[in-house]
Amino acid sequence: MGEFKFRLEPVVSLKKKLENERKTALAMARKDLSRKENLLVNLCEHQEACQRNLGVEMGNGNLDVSAKLIYYAYMEKLADEIATRAVEVERSRNDVEAKRGLLLESSREKKALEKLKQRMKEKHLSHAKKSEQAALDETAGQRHRRQDLGKLMWKRE
Repeated sequence: MGEFKFRLEPVVSLKKKLENERKTALAMARKDLSRKENLLVNLCEHQEACQRNLGVEMGNGNLDVSAKLIYYAYMEKLADEIATRAVEVERSRNDVEAKRGLLLESSREKKALEKLKQRMKEKHLSHAKKSEQAALDETAGQRHRRQDLGKLMWKRE
């Protein structure tokens, strides 16, 4: 009996390659999400620092009306920027979840093919053992028959 060859090996290779590509895509999406979350956190911290600074300046009476208007316009711009970044973070989270789902799907498909390959290999080995045992039994049977035939020949003489 020949060596075991899995007919679907090219498909298994393709599934492994696809899984690795999806792992890479997920890692990149996670990195992008982390970068966007850090940017959002930094903007929020900057906004809080500006609000504290505005409160201190107003408490001291150091700000005139035009300076307050500039501060408020800047704070509005920061709030808009934070809202925009929050939407980007949410999109990135959804992207990460979608890529995680694709990766899980690829992993399941690859594992299913690998299980099929393992079962077929075990079946091949079992069949090979049975064939080998049948050949050994046949050889032993022939030897036994020759011995019996030899004994019969000696008895006739």
